[in-house]
Amino acid sequence: MSEPSVVAFGEAMLRLSAPGHELLGRTPSLDVHVGGAESNVAAALARLGTPSAWASVLPDNPLGHRVERAVAAAGTDTSAVRFVEGGRVGLYFVEFGATPRPTSVWYDRADSAFAQAATFEPGQLDGARYAVVSGITPALSVRAREANLAFAAEARARDAAVVVDVNYRSRLWEPEPALAGVEPLVREARIVVCSARDAATVFGIEGTDADVVARLAADWAPAAELVCLTCSERGVVASHGGEIVSRSAVRAEPVDRFGAGDAFVAGLLDALLRGEDAGDAIAFGCGLAALKTTVPGDMSPFGRADVEAIVAGEVLRR
Repeated sequence: MSEPSVVAFGEAMLRLSAPGHELLGRTPSLDVHVGGAESNVAAALARLGTPSAWASVLPDNPLGHRVERAVAAAGTDTSAVRFVEGGRVGLYFVEFGATPRPTSVWYDRADSAFAQAATFEPGQLDGARYAVVSGITPALSVRAREANLAFAAEARARDAAVVVDVNYRSRLWEPEPALAGVEPLVREARIVVCSARDAATVFGIEGTDADVVARLAADWAPAAELVCLTCSERGVVASHGGEIVSRSAVRAEPVDRFGAGDAFVAGLLDALLRGEDAGDAIAFGCGLAALKTTVPGDMSPFGRADVEAIVAGEVLRR
């Protein structure tokens, strides 16, 4: 297998969701999917045809191996996944809402194998052009936070561009510790992705989308070449070398929004690796994010031709 262009580091979990719009408290069965912000990015990139790898820690038991197999099935290099004795696979439970009832998420990931033993080997970054981390990992444990910072530092030492998705999770921590946890990552990152909601909650930045992304870039991400503010139905507004670039969201009828942000990051990186300019890369990311919402589960199964058709306004034929 060729050296990966993108290496992602973080935890993946099992997602247990009530079928359809059933309530968790009364469903007789649960749908099972594998998902994690960083593994979702790596898997989506592999489906697009970009060599990717995922580094993580999992328990050496059937559930841990199930998680690894699901990520590997997308074509991702999982040789950097370390299996350890003891520990557990993190879980999260989903109850899909319908207006006026919101979708709800409950985590059960304390003391996971990754939180207890997060680590990586420097050689896992050999040849990488991008190294992907998220603001979720620092929330899991002191060990995970230190490993995340070390991974990013090693990537910079090897001249791999660090990509940070802020990914604030209110069920994991409060805004103040979240800011302390992600600020060192964002400060040194070359690419930063942050939702408008997280910009307000974590960084305290509000205003027009253009003003928010400009302040985020100037005040918090001085080393970044590209800062993307994802604005849901409004699309994405970015600061690229001081220039504001925006692209509209691609219209979709979502059946599962989980993993859409990760798909955006994957599409963005795939296009940048192919030499696309910032605007076209953002548009490609928006296309993949929209497609991801049309299928159940956290990981995108779509190829590059699928996204190209959507971005061009064509009808997708499979």
